[in-house]
Amino acid sequence: MAGCGVKKAEDSSVALVTTTPAPESTPTETPTVTPTATPEATPAVTSDALPDGQMYSYLTGEPVDITAGSRRPIAIMINNLQPAVPQSGINQADLLYEIQVEGSITRLMAVFQNPDNIGKIGPVRSARPYFVYFAMDNEAVYSHYGWSQQAQDLITSQNMEDINGMTAGGFYRSEDRKAPHNVYVAGSSLAADADSLGYNRSYPDGYTPNLSFNKEDTGVEGEVANTVHIPFKYDDPYFVFNTEDRQYYRFEYGSEHIDQETGEQLKFKNIIVQYVSQWYLDDNVHLDMNLFTSGTGVYFTDGKAVPITWEKSDQNDNTEYYDSNGNKLQMNPGKTMFEICSDTGAASWS
Repeated sequence: MAGCGVKKAEDSSVALVTTTPAPESTPTETPTVTPTATPEATPAVTSDALPDGQMYSYLTGEPVDITAGSRRPIAIMINNLQPAVPQSGINQADLLYEIQVEGSITRLMAVFQNPDNIGKIGPVRSARPYFVYFAMDNEAVYSHYGWSQQAQDLITSQNMEDINGMTAGGFYRSEDRKAPHNVYVAGSSLAADADSLGYNRSYPDGYTPNLSFNKEDTGVEGEVANTVHIPFKYDDPYFVFNTEDRQYYRFEYGSEHIDQETGEQLKFKNIIVQYVSQWYLDDNVHLDMNLFTSGTGVYFTDGKAVPITWEKSDQNDNTEYYDSNGNKLQMNPGKTMFEICSDTGAASWS
């Protein structure tokens, strides 16, 4: 067993089909890489400067058109096995989650505020229950291609508004890759599926987002974190801070994490590492984790590491993040990568 460590469950009532975990890869030495040319930083926009028709995004804290910012996002499961990279469309995600699944492999969930104009997203993979809760954190319509029994039970019991690519229209298999690494969908098809299923694409009245943002880039006190390593052994992900555009550039499998459609490397203003208690179910293949509790983590921004805590009381509650003083975490505006790791492992930085 590799990657974020897990503990064996003493009991489980869920019996699932056993699959063979993906083989581990040999961790690679961190190469010295200079990120590709980056755009100039956008001047900060204060609340007083927002023009009519704009609002601050609930997902990024950046100014967006009210029409787009008022729409519920769509979250979609993304294959992260080596035969599935580079993936398509994920550099346009507003939030990106990585969580361990079977064995030592990980899967991604991309959250899009407005996927309508993204021509190709994928490869799409099946649902896992813990991803469902993070989709619920963001009031997202949850899209996937198939599901584990545990995920199906949860989605059904919660009456979750989801899009299953095995029954919805618009999902297709490409001919350039072998199954199961070749399922894709256009963003416009996701939006059409949500509409055809009768889902309300607007946030509910009185909606309170679980993320809070500064109105402009604000410095933090913390340890220097120009390189951040995440303790997943299979894909060996890490980030390198670029001092010019003040973004964290992502690497995995020993090279830049690239979007196939744009050729651009994934980059993030913020990284949140959240430590959770996780264990294997009785089949010794599938995982479960305790998300209805409190725990610790680390927030990375502007080349600094800041200790944080998190809390979620039950499945209907949002995951809340707090700074070391117990105040709600104020993040810098921009995209965020969430790395959900076992509390038996630890991220490292330098």
